[in-house]
Amino acid sequence: MAKEQKIQVVQEDVTRNGHTVSVLTVNKNEIGYVETVEGRFNAYLAGESRANHFKSMDDAVNFLISEFHLHHS
Repeated sequence: MAKEQKIQVVQEDVTRNGHTVSVLTVNKNEIGYVETVEGRFNAYLAGESRANHFKSMDDAVNFLISEFHLHHS
């Protein structure tokens, strides 16, 4: 069985291209960011330009964290 490892995810609001976005980082490495557009939440994985659309900020953040765990475990 794999050993449980705790990581700290930091969410910080920053301005990019004139828009405020919420950037998620793990160990100072960006895993992605969430942009609010007309009441919807677009999540972008780090290094990708294609948005994943969600109805809530929590869903968008959970998506980014789960993708990070999927590809970095």
